[in-house]
Amino acid sequence: MPSPTEAFKAVDGSGLAVERSIPIAVHPEYETPGGFIFLTSIDQVAHIVVSTVYCFDRSSENAADVVKQALSKVLVHYYPLAGRLARSTEGKLIVDCQKKLGVPFVEAVADCDLDSLGDMSVLHPDVLAKLVYKDPTTQNMPEIAPLLTAQVTKLTNGGLILGIALNHCMSDGISAIKFINSWAEIARGEPLSVVPCHDRTILKPRMPPQIRGPYDDFVQLSDVSNLTALYEKEQLVYRSFHFDSEKLAAVKGMATAGGQVKRSITSFVALAALVWRTRSMALGMKPHQQTMLTIPVDFRSKLTTPVPHGFFGNAVVFPCCLCTAGEFIDEPISSTTERITKAIDRVNEDYARSRIDYLDAYGFEEFALGTLLISSWTKLDYGSSDFGWGEPRQFGTGSLPAKSCLFMRGWRDKKDVVVVLSLPVSAMTTVQELLQI
Repeated sequence: MPSPTEAFKAVDGSGLAVERSIPIAVHPEYETPGGFIFLTSIDQVAHIVVSTVYCFDRSSENAADVVKQALSKVLVHYYPLAGRLARSTEGKLIVDCQKKLGVPFVEAVADCDLDSLGDMSVLHPDVLAKLVYKDPTTQNMPEIAPLLTAQVTKLTNGGLILGIALNHCMSDGISAIKFINSWAEIARGEPLSVVPCHDRTILKPRMPPQIRGPYDDFVQLSDVSNLTALYEKEQLVYRSFHFDSEKLAAVKGMATAGGQVKRSITSFVALAALVWRTRSMALGMKPHQQTMLTIPVDFRSKLTTPVPHGFFGNAVVFPCCLCTAGEFIDEPISSTTERITKAIDRVNEDYARSRIDYLDAYGFEEFALGTLLISSWTKLDYGSSDFGWGEPRQFGTGSLPAKSCLFMRGWRDKKDVVVVLSLPVSAMTTVQELLQI
């Protein structure tokens, strides 16, 4: 297994030739409900398109038809995805299920096999654009753009890549993978194991709003380190760093040294502490630069009345750690892990509902460059995305925002963790040097 210093660069797509069909609209197989779907204040701020790819070693001759027909069937249950966004009388985003415009579906053929594409954890933008279809006529037009697109790309050795573009306002990662796995169940001729619930009113804001601390989550960071100039001056590059079990054990050992850890910590917390510190150092943050780490935390089980098991939507909040770069670079890494653990532990029903109220009242301000958002996809059940020819060999994404980092499962060994980062080229070089464990 490669060490973290052996970073994997996203493969350039200049040599990849993909021939696409004209997109067709796939509609639910049967008549579905009309009306409108309420979107929560969390959904409102998650209005970005997330692209993912599922890479299979093999498929069948009629794989594209199998996937397309199963999509038509699964949309009967996930019918809002065939609709479009609209605005309520209050100006809020809602899903218009009367606009049954369907899901654009594309068939494609590539002139390569899966091995030649290498590590697919993070895709070069050029590769992503060829494997995931996005309607070029609806860019920056949220009320016209499809909420979901699908592309099936056949490879030269019988392999297949399923590329998905899904509007995040429709679902978080947990809900999205349930949808994909439901789609796969139908492709295999099996009944749905999870029936989706589209009622999001359980997450409506309270009236009047009841916003409570801690208030660090709402702080807007000043750019005293002139990070904006660095990001404007240099090319943004994507890298993935592989941590096997030996490296993860070493990271946990570092994270518990210094005596500040008063409890057992997870590999996620230890690795998050290391990545946050490393990124801040690589970006050359000044000691008095405020820096923030924020982590999506699922609160489904935290509510007195839990959301239904099949809830299809966003049920995450973003607790944060806030300090100056000087404070946390000088402190033992065990102190950083304690900060992170405390932030995660703060998430309960009152915290979640307070954040829902805040977002409804004040909206969302874009994170500053001094912020790092770390999302973990290591527990997403994409191993169950079997459309009839086995589980995906690899799962990947692309177009990672500048302030984001992804933790993903290793594709050779599922116990490994792949850390995906995007940084200016000089900072990425420094990260590679610092992550020598």
